[in-house]
Amino acid sequence: MRKIVFVISVLSILCLVPLSYAQFGKGGGPKFYSDFKPVVGGWSEYQMTTKSGESSKMKIAIVDKEGDAYWYETVMEGGRQERNIVKVLVSGDPGERKNVKRMIMKTGSKPAMEMPVEMMQRSSKGQEQEEKIKGKIIDKGSETIKVPAGSFSTKHMQYQDAENVVDTWVYKDISPYGMVKSQSKNFEMVLIGYGTGAKTLITETPQKFQMPQMPEMPPIRK
Repeated sequence: MRKIVFVISVLSILCLVPLSYAQFGKGGGPKFYSDFKPVVGGWSEYQMTTKSGESSKMKIAIVDKEGDAYWYETVMEGGRQERNIVKVLVSGDPGERKNVKRMIMKTGSKPAMEMPVEMMQRSSKGQEQEEKIKGKIIDKGSETIKVPAGSFSTKHMQYQDAENVVDTWVYKDISPYGMVKSQSKNFEMVLIGYGTGAKTLITETPQKFQMPQMPEMPPIRK
């Protein structure tokens, strides 16, 4: 039973991760409305706060490269959840599932597992249309802002659609998205640190995920 519960939890994560925790689904918080510009070793860390006051941290990093693809790693900590690490090999923006070639996950002290990308893509089929940017992005000009990581001369961009307004402040030297701050009516992310030299936190050889056979249900008696 415990193994089945774990599998259900993994499947739930796959449905919610539009690749890597860096890209939040509808209602989960602002997305990255800036360009994905990976640099091996580059990392940035954010404090995330919801309208209700719940807080957590997220660190995103480019930890390696294979050919033309990059290993993009996201670490989520805080709140009521164990530390979650999601590491994906991408040939483009991680927010687009078609770019994902491999995916490795590790939750707390549990063994790292390599997940079948096909399963994730099937589980999220039908959501992709919702994830496409439907609104418009407005250039609000240059603006200097101060966050825990320091003061930055940023480019202020505002995303607008029928349901949301998201303000994002971008600084070019922060990898991989350049984001210093992102804010909507329900969610805020602020940069608390950034730098170079990032290494993967998944050092073990990941196990291959195997879907366990579900127990047969007893026949229904009439």
